[in-house]
Amino acid sequence: MTFSHLQRSTLESAWVEAGVRNLPRLSAASSAHGTVAVLLAHPDDEALGCPGLLRYLDRAAASVAVVLFTAGEKSHPDSSTHTPEQLAAVRLAEFETALTGLNSGAVTTVLHYGDGELHQNVNRILAEVDAMAEGLPTPLTIVAPYGDDGHSDHETLGNVAREVGRRRRAAVLEFPIWYWHWAAPDDRAWRSWEFLPDPEGLDREALWEGYPSQTQPLSDLPGDEALLQPEVLAHFSRGGDTFAVTRFDTEPGSTNDASTAEEVFDQVHVARTDPWNLRSSKYEIAKRAALVQALPKREYAHILEIGCSIGALSAELAQRGNRTTAVDVSEQALATARTLYPRVPGLQFERVTIPYEWPSGIFDCVVLAETGYYLTPGQLLHTLIRIEASTTPDFTLVLCHWTGAIDDWPLDADQVHEACREFWPDASLVHHRSAEYRLDVLVNRAEPSPSSSRTNID
Repeated sequence: MTFSHLQRSTLESAWVEAGVRNLPRLSAASSAHGTVAVLLAHPDDEALGCPGLLRYLDRAAASVAVVLFTAGEKSHPDSSTHTPEQLAAVRLAEFETALTGLNSGAVTTVLHYGDGELHQNVNRILAEVDAMAEGLPTPLTIVAPYGDDGHSDHETLGNVAREVGRRRRAAVLEFPIWYWHWAAPDDRAWRSWEFLPDPEGLDREALWEGYPSQTQPLSDLPGDEALLQPEVLAHFSRGGDTFAVTRFDTEPGSTNDASTAEEVFDQVHVARTDPWNLRSSKYEIAKRAALVQALPKREYAHILEIGCSIGALSAELAQRGNRTTAVDVSEQALATARTLYPRVPGLQFERVTIPYEWPSGIFDCVVLAETGYYLTPGQLLHTLIRIEASTTPDFTLVLCHWTGAIDDWPLDADQVHEACREFWPDASLVHHRSAEYRLDVLVNRAEPSPSSSRTNID
């Protein structure tokens, strides 16, 4: 996502009309126990993204650790009146005053990474945050900018928060900032978020006034314009904080989900090289042939297979795609896949934890086979949002899952397939019936058809 703070912002009235104030309520009390780690990319992130939460936690005397990663010294790169060093000093002073007013008990650490350079240091940051989280009392909540916010610094910390949350079984709260500026209410992502109304007495305008380096011009000269224009600030006057919430700690479902899948499936593939007999089972071979035959096009530019195991289906999909990216959470499974299919043209295997990590590329075909029921409802929704964001306007989604009972995992075949159908209600659907599995092909068009079509094939 590329945007400029100078471009016209989506009106706050459009967000309010769409229902942003009516999202499910987030309980601040759930974060008041244990420790809350707040990751901030720049001074003022706390004043815009999570001031209500910080004030609630202050009143509850909760344990709060704040880490500021940059001084925001490049907020005005074209300024002729302020050097980056001068801006850093100004912004850090503003930050100290603002944070003390929101949460006087927070333990603050300032790390001097370069403004705009966090993505270049993501591995180091991940290691630092993970080490910090390991030493904090549990339960742990991690608060960070939204991982798809459009600003590279925000996205780096959001993605780090998700990964550390996954590792440490923590709740993760991501607050959007620039998303409200460049996105539009018809985007699906925000519909799954939660809203925390402001505590009584929180004066957001006073907070912004404490950041004159961002809300007022540095001078009358070009390059010194205010970064946060009134129409941008309006997004943070809606009366509360908004969070994309991932509950690695308590997300409903069952014993296992996406956050435990790596360990589970590594063990499965260590015990047996081909645990589901994908290469020898007549059932698996026939199901694979039916799936490939069901593809409505002879050739695709780039196919994504989610949950490839040892690559048996991947190799066949590669015959229909110019490129095929096959991902799995288990490195043990992928090691076998790379050994079995080392030189298939256009086929690439990649270790990815869906939905918290995502392969690069734009796909015109996505295959979700025997994987969807390992996700909680929230994780599945996150996956569908990721699919929509990384596919062409016209794309094919292939779903194939065994219809038997799934023990110790959150969903079953019908729940996965119906969730996808509801997410893309205008897609045409071809439903293939089998006694043992469900195979559905959804074809999504750039322009929704007047009425979606459904075909059953016996």
